Amino acid sequence: MIFVDSSYLISRIITNDKYHERAVELENELNERRIINNTVLNETLNAFTKSGGTSVKELFDKLTDIHEVVYLSSADYAESAELFHHYDSSINFSDCTVLHTLFKMKTNKIVSFDSDFSKVKGLTVIK
Repeated sequence: MIFVDSSYLISRIITNDKYHERAVELENELNERRIINNTVLNETLNAFTKSGGTSVKELFDKLTDIHEVVYLSSADYAESAELFHHYDSSINFSDCTVLHTLFKMKTNKIVSFDSDFSKVKGLTVIK
């Protein structure tokens, strides 16, 4: 199982993104169960609406078909806030929801171009 971050998804979708070519290469290497959370889903849909093209509904359908979406509860947000405090705000809150989801789903693998995840010991960041 691997967590898929919005930085990867955005790079994969937007062809003029600086990481697009690498994201396309990685697509063929991601052969395991893919998970995202609703934070990643929101960030990806918001970024895509700014670039034009495919409808948000079509993208939503595609993302939710390919990925298992973990929807965060209020308890999950509270635990993410604890992580935010633990990292002394050096990792943004959205990324703390990602970390919380990784821990909750018992995986340590993430595909991401976000350098914040390299601050987390024991996390395997594929980029």
